[in-house]
Amino acid sequence: MSSSDIVSLDDNNIVINDLPNDTEAAIRYIKTLLPATFKYPPIVFIRQLYDIVHNKTLINKELEILRKQCKIQKLTIGTTDSSSALILYEDYVNYTLNIYPENRSVKKFLNVILPSIKSFGVEKCMLLQKFKLQQYELTELINCGLLLIRNQESYWISFPSSGNFIKRYIEGRKYIIQIIKRRKFQEILEHDLEVRCAKVSKIKELGFKYFLHDIKGSEDIINYKLTIDKIWETFNITILTV
Repeated sequence: MSSSDIVSLDDNNIVINDLPNDTEAAIRYIKTLLPATFKYPPIVFIRQLYDIVHNKTLINKELEILRKQCKIQKLTIGTTDSSSALILYEDYVNYTLNIYPENRSVKKFLNVILPSIKSFGVEKCMLLQKFKLQQYELTELINCGLLLIRNQESYWISFPSSGNFIKRYIEGRKYIIQIIKRRKFQEILEHDLEVRCAKVSKIKELGFKYFLHDIKGSEDIINYKLTIDKIWETFNITILTV
């Protein structure tokens, strides 16, 4: 049911506008996969959503709705010129203010600038002219990790300690794919892969399921189910292959 659906109850029409759409529900599910000890903001990759909702057109449409509602902030992870990840706006604000609770430049960025940008990047001239940022404020935002230099004239929206998060994400993702590639036929049972990764620190830091949805959603690996029928039981076995 979408946020625009109407339910009839006792002959009264009630507009339900607080229920998340499918994409927002998937975003919040991915957040639950991160361990309680996770020390970075709950970043969700768009390709993770592809593995859950299975409808890219719907996802892109609903992400645009969430963006217009200021519920999400899109991000670019790495050096690509397109958004590849996102974070719920409330999580972005809470995480940042927890690190910089008294910084006036940060508060101005979160309360005034960010809700007006609604993109994963921003031009330098806009920050200086439209939002009247002083050079020292711009420098502060860069030093705090909220702006990442894209080129001489523009910035990516980022978050504090993004470099450390990206490093751990890349290391964990690479480790899982290498496990599969080293197998004789480059395939492995999903359960066996999870067991192999259970005690690996670089996987535990973000969580095995978090990585799995990312890799499957990007189609770097293919998964298929093998159904084995017995007289009284049916077993569904998921096999992952590169």
